[in-house]
Amino acid sequence: MIYTLSTQVAAIVPYGITGNTAQVTVSYQGHTVASTSVPVVSSAPGIFSLNSTGTGPVAAINQDGFTINTTATPAKIGDVISVNATGEGQTTPGGVDGKPAVVPLPRPNLPVIVSIGGKTVTPEYAGGAPGGVAGLMQVNVRIPDGIQTGSSVPVLIQVGSAS
Repeated sequence: MIYTLSTQVAAIVPYGITGNTAQVTVSYQGHTVASTSVPVVSSAPGIFSLNSTGTGPVAAINQDGFTINTTATPAKIGDVISVNATGEGQTTPGGVDGKPAVVPLPRPNLPVIVSIGGKTVTPEYAGGAPGGVAGLMQVNVRIPDGIQTGSSVPVLIQVGSAS
C-alpha cells in the first residue's frame, strides 16, 4: 500500500499475482467497503506526473540529479532526464514486495521502449530506483536531437514489444 484517501487507494501489485484477473478488496476498520475484479497483465507502465494524477507534465528529474523538469527549468537536447514509473512487470533479480531496491538493482525482464516527442530512444538505464520500493522503476533517457521542443513534449514508456 502506498497511500489511501477517502476516495482513492494506491498500491503496488505484488509480484506473486498470476492469472488474468485478481480480486481487490478494500477494508476499513474491519469492514469490507469495496471489492472488485481487475485485469492482470505482464506489464502496464505508468509514469508519475507532477500533479500526482497520472496526467499532465511528467515528474522528471533533470541531468543535475535534483532539479525537477518544468517550463522554468527545462532539459536541453542531449541532456539525460530521469523518469519514475511503475508497472514494469517481473524483474531480474526478482522483486520482493515492499523491499527497497538494493544492488544489484532489479531490471525489467521485458524490453523498455521510450518515446520522447514521437521519437523512439533507447534508455541509458531502466530498472529499480536506488532506495525506492520494489515496483518503482527509474528510466534515464537522453533527450534526442530532432524533436520539437517546448513546454509540452510527449513522453511514453512501454515495457514489452512495441505494437
